[in-house]
Amino acid sequence: LSLSEEQNEVTKNGCESKELVYLVQIACQGKSWIVKRSYEDFRVLDKHLHLCIYDRRFSQLSELPRSDTLKDSPESVTQMLMAYLSRLSAIAGNKINCGPALTWMEIDNKGNHLLVHEESSINTPAVGAAHVIKRYTARAPDELTLEVGDIVSVIDMPPKVLSTWWRGKHGFQVGLFPGHCVELINQKVPQSVTNSVPKPVSKKHGKLITFLRTFMKSRPTKQKLKQRGILKERVFGCDLGEHLLNSGFEVPQVLQSCTAFIERYGIVDGIYRLSGVASNIQRLRHEFDSEHVPDLTKEPYVQDIHSVGSLCKLYFRELPNPLLTYQLYEKFSDAVSAATDEERLIKIHDVIQQLPPPHYRLAILGEYQAEAETN
Repeated sequence: LSLSEEQNEVTKNGCESKELVYLVQIACQGKSWIVKRSYEDFRVLDKHLHLCIYDRRFSQLSELPRSDTLKDSPESVTQMLMAYLSRLSAIAGNKINCGPALTWMEIDNKGNHLLVHEESSINTPAVGAAHVIKRYTARAPDELTLEVGDIVSVIDMPPKVLSTWWRGKHGFQVGLFPGHCVELINQKVPQSVTNSVPKPVSKKHGKLITFLRTFMKSRPTKQKLKQRGILKERVFGCDLGEHLLNSGFEVPQVLQSCTAFIERYGIVDGIYRLSGVASNIQRLRHEFDSEHVPDLTKEPYVQDIHSVGSLCKLYFRELPNPLLTYQLYEKFSDAVSAATDEERLIKIHDVIQQLPPPHYRLAILGEYQAEAETN
């Protein structure tokens, strides 16, 4: 990442720093493109980077000051942002897997340029609506599963010569899907629907489109659905950072409850090595996934202590991105292969410092617990 060479001309226009539009050049997989971002956009990027990916002690990126506190000249602010992008480029590698940060750079989860309409804002939710005409089952984490008849909010529609993949929203999920599986709704019902509707009804297409638009705009927010108990946040199989952000906890509730129980009752042989009764494990999992904290002191769980240890293992096993992350796998592998114990400890310590904040907190907590058990 870097500021485009054209930025110097933009900076000389006499605007205040907060009013400037910065031209950021993004290079990925041998391709490069320019995105236009304001100073506030840079602050949003900094927030997401250090919420989801980096600890500032590792990134060494200073928090960008609020725009109303800036007293430097536009040229000085430009130099500050150039230094920021230079440092970010040096540490980025393949570690950036945060959706808002990737969208800021117009990159999809596969490292390709995410085509966005020039005049649209990053936060524009959709550029159109589409009706699903062909079923599609997701084959990757960043893809959507579509059923015939579903309505999809389309975010990006690249030309067919560039890509056959579109990006859109289905419910509360955002992802990619093949463009040929949908038909756009453009002031008329898709042909596939028209063929199945009796002709007398076809005169009311305008009302149907109005109804669909009203329906999509009046959908309750995610927060309201949670308040009504309709939408439940997943615990198992949910990204660690996303789960902690949604729940407001520093450590997942399932691990807090299980570790407290194990510290009290778990002085048994092979607490984590031996497996518990499968029905007890699944019952506990269902309770936590339903946002209920089960009473682990009940007789079935006290008699089957290993089921609680197995639940902990199940939680870590189903994390989409493991505790030590796929991105740092090679570095951890190199660290444990060091020649001497001292060198090994130093390298492992350095790699742990690079973990995303939620993963780092949990890894350090596990280290303290292991040390306490040893003592």
